[in-house]
Amino acid sequence: MNDFSPTIKVIIVDDEEDFRIPVGRFLSKRGMEVEGVGAIEELSDLIGFFTPDIIVLDINLPGESGLAAVERLRRETNAGLIMATAQRGVNDRILGLTLGADSYLEKPLDVRELELVIRNLSQRVSTSPHPDSDLWVFDASGWTLKAPDGVSVRLSAAEYAIVAALAKAPGKPVTRDTLFLQLGKQPADGEDRSLDVIISRLRQKFVDTRHSLPLKSARGIGYVFSMVIMRGDPGNFRY
Repeated sequence: MNDFSPTIKVIIVDDEEDFRIPVGRFLSKRGMEVEGVGAIEELSDLIGFFTPDIIVLDINLPGESGLAAVERLRRETNAGLIMATAQRGVNDRILGLTLGADSYLEKPLDVRELELVIRNLSQRVSTSPHPDSDLWVFDASGWTLKAPDGVSVRLSAAEYAIVAALAKAPGKPVTRDTLFLQLGKQPADGEDRSLDVIISRLRQKFVDTRHSLPLKSARGIGYVFSMVIMRGDPGNFRY
């Protein structure tokens, strides 16, 4: 039993079952909802239907390493990121924190310390300036874009290519040339309005939501999509 509310959702990403299973069992007994996977590729699939508050991430993983995934996870999820690794050394710790990890713990770790770090970090994440209720969600694996009020639309291949490029850099302008390349076209010329037509059609798909699509023209540059997070990985998809 525990007195903590609401339930904190945690994903442990570690290929060592001797670490992942007992730590997950302990956190579950402490009232958390815990899932465990052994690789980043499995994590991407899991996030599609289990939205974590906290991800506990090992550095040395089969396939994509934890360090390589940190920066992308920072873009794709609002979850707090805790790195837990047996590697000693300040360089990896500094790199992990620089790339976007919120905390860094060395193994063997005390599960009681991990619990406290998770709870403290969860409180900070829950009071972040951009809560989930204000965010648009691009589901790369489901080919959908969802408004903050839950209205979700299926994307065409062209719309997917554009949204994927913009969601990889939320809040930052993406050039028209880059977006035209996503559409399989040569860099833009002043006469080609196909990009603007695609974005206009995308806006029209959300006439049933009270939220305006925060996809704006960046004058002289291209387009910017603010208040968006990405679930899953579109890879290098192009139309």
